[in-house]
Amino acid sequence: MAISFLDNINLNNNEIQNVIIQRLGSDPTGIEGKIIYNNGSKTIKYFNGTDWVELDGLGGLQGSGTVGTVPVFVTNTTTLGDSQLITSGSGVNQTFTFNTSGDTNFKGDIVSTGNLFLNNISGKGGLKDKDGDLGSAGQLLSSTGTATDWINAPVSYSKWIAQNTAAAAVNDGDTYVLSEDTTNPGIRQGAATKSGTFVTLPLSLSVKSMTTASPSDFATDTLLWSDDDGASTWKVQKSHIEDIPVSAWGDATSTVDMGSQKIIDLADPTVAQDAATKAYVDSSVEGGLTVKGGFNAATGAITTGGNLTVGGTRVAVAIGDYYVVTVAGNFFANAATPLTIGDSVLVQTAAAAGASVEGDFAVIQSDTDLATALTVGIGNVNIESTGLKDGLSLSYTSGTAKLGLDITSLPAEVLNTTCVAAFADPDDTNSNIKATVPAIAASLNAITSKKLTTTSQTTHTFTHNLNTFDVIVQLYDTSSKETVYASVDRTSVNVVTATTASSASLTALITKIG
Repeated sequence: MAISFLDNINLNNNEIQNVIIQRLGSDPTGIEGKIIYNNGSKTIKYFNGTDWVELDGLGGLQGSGTVGTVPVFVTNTTTLGDSQLITSGSGVNQTFTFNTSGDTNFKGDIVSTGNLFLNNISGKGGLKDKDGDLGSAGQLLSSTGTATDWINAPVSYSKWIAQNTAAAAVNDGDTYVLSEDTTNPGIRQGAATKSGTFVTLPLSLSVKSMTTASPSDFATDTLLWSDDDGASTWKVQKSHIEDIPVSAWGDATSTVDMGSQKIIDLADPTVAQDAATKAYVDSSVEGGLTVKGGFNAATGAITTGGNLTVGGTRVAVAIGDYYVVTVAGNFFANAATPLTIGDSVLVQTAAAAGASVEGDFAVIQSDTDLATALTVGIGNVNIESTGLKDGLSLSYTSGTAKLGLDITSLPAEVLNTTCVAAFADPDDTNSNIKATVPAIAASLNAITSKKLTTTSQTTHTFTHNLNTFDVIVQLYDTSSKETVYASVDRTSVNVVTATTASSASLTALITKIG
């Protein structure tokens, strides 16, 4: 059975794709505006309020009535397609007609503000440029980038004339010689070669001919140097002297004097002959432990004298200093770092007297005490496998206990009114509550869904009191139980209104989302 819609459908200017008009063997009872496809006449028909009007499939109409007068005209936006445009008349008064064969003759100029695309232009007259000029003999039509213009043809040169900066031209037949500037030496001329009509004159930068300078002369100036690759090929490169890495120079042949300067940013050594940084040497020498004695974790007092954690007089500490707790307390008065007897601290960052902080120490907790509800220590975790605690699971991995709720191993039971579930109380975050299955079902039904009905009418008001616009609404005919479609409006957070074009009795199934 077809889906029944009880109100108009607004597609908001969207397409109906792959649609078929209702196909009937005979014309039904007409409703003005209704459209059908008649299987007998193989035509589409519409009802005009009185008669069925048949569309003949050729662009015309069959049936009674007056079509009216239809003006036929051609606008400047008409697409001509493959037809020919024939003009007649004179001056600005031209008559345009369509023809499928023959030439297109224009008796006046064609003026276009846009591009004009023509196939195969055969001109008996001249071509005009952007200025309307036909050009003179020997000129060429050249593009300006946005239009065309007539220009003179390039001159065909048989000889080139060299000219210096004083504007004195070298005459034809004269020899043009390049020589190295003795004031600013370095440019070297190679032997000229000729290939066809091309003459190649190689120029190079000769570093060998330059005067040697001391490093102080360079400062921040650009430095030029050559690199002989062993094949008599000289390369010229440039750099600022401060940009030349030390690694680019050769091995030292004598003692390197640093002039009382430091070598900084040195990497850690990897082989025996590598230089080492101070930090590397310090860490290698101070790698052992130095037992300093016991201390009171609550006050910081050291049994052998002094204080470890309190006041500006607390002792200086060095890497490897080792202290053992003799009296429990909070390390550096920090409740997050409680220490018990037997715990120890190890200095990992050296600090001067009165400057040490908690972060300078590595805390080593022994946790040898038995654990209680209030004390961290040695303990064990087990589960009660009977009674109300059924379902708990426990496992140990590397001394870590993993406790969970093993639901899958519990026996399967049929839910009944005595079954309960636990929930967190939203009104009291510190307590849990329990609820029976019937109570849970009733609560969920009350807060998430409603079934409402209306009598025969066109405007159907359903008051669901779910306090949200986020509801799903499904309608069905109360009598036939068939799903129907109508215009549905969420008029408020508690009311849904359905509108039908004709009177109907509806049942609404309303479900809250979220």
